Amino acid sequence: MDVTHYYNPHGEEILDEKIFGGSPSGFVDFNRSRYRWDSNIYDLMNANTWFPSEVNTSTEKKHFEQLTDNEQAIYKMTFAQLSFNDSAQEEYLSDFRRLANNRLVKAVLSLQIMQEVNHSKSYAVLLDACGNSEEVFNLYKHDTALNKKNQQVAEQFARYIDGGSADKMLLSAMASVNLEGIYFLLGFSYIYLLGDKVPGARDMIKFIARDELNTHLPLFANIFKTIQKENQIATSTIDAAYKMIEDAVKIELEYGMYLLDRYPIMGVTPELMERTVYNYANDRLKKIGLTPIFNESDTTFLQKLVTQHLEMNDVKSNFFESNVSNYAKSSIDLDDF
Repeated sequence: MDVTHYYNPHGEEILDEKIFGGSPSGFVDFNRSRYRWDSNIYDLMNANTWFPSEVNTSTEKKHFEQLTDNEQAIYKMTFAQLSFNDSAQEEYLSDFRRLANNRLVKAVLSLQIMQEVNHSKSYAVLLDACGNSEEVFNLYKHDTALNKKNQQVAEQFARYIDGGSADKMLLSAMASVNLEGIYFLLGFSYIYLLGDKVPGARDMIKFIARDELNTHLPLFANIFKTIQKENQIATSTIDAAYKMIEDAVKIELEYGMYLLDRYPIMGVTPELMERTVYNYANDRLKKIGLTPIFNESDTTFLQKLVTQHLEMNDVKSNFFESNVSNYAKSSIDLDDF
């Protein structure tokens, strides 16, 4: 047994631990951080811990049954895809954490893993209340487009997750930027469009969206920028990162257009969908320090809808089970993110 894997008295000083490469001592010291953003994100994640029981799902089945056929299909297809995203992310994070070197960054990743599992639990709670859990979780077996998107997302995660170089670690982090910053957002928008028609789903997505946008996306944006700053990253690797987000945009739009074609819903058009995804992709590139490459337009209605729901005060909690339903507000400076 290699005990130095857990304790290395000859390892690096904590303040010298980089994300990639090196020999950590084995200590997690929140009082000494090489970076500003890691402990800040950890504190914000921890302050905003929530549980599915805090959302009232007692009327979800009744509300779901009052939706139109198209709305029911959008609901089911959205949760089928979102549930895969969180499941894949939880597994990926375990691998990325194992390859990372800085122990405090690894601690933040551990907390995110817990939150991704919590998201998976929330889908189970919501769909069980709705009465269609088994159907939704098995939709990938019957819908070719859903299965294709899941495979494409999984392939992006798997492509570079071997820790063989700083370049591969950077591109692996890019896969997580795509997941948190691209693959969730149209799904969130669909549920917000349904709004008061499915209050349980709307409120559950509010909690999930805040985790993804307020802490998970900033975490991997900072990981990306830090790996780039601390290593001599090849130009070809940055080009590969651009290619990855171009692929992500294509994957998200292809699935979104498929849903729109089969289940037209509430004024969403192909042009609106494309503008929304392009704007999100440009924003993600800016946040990781790269130049936007997509056509940019004014903020779309779907983007405003997601931003509007970042306010938690109107979440209705379950009176018998809830703790605190309000999501903490913070002005923590997460590096230059």
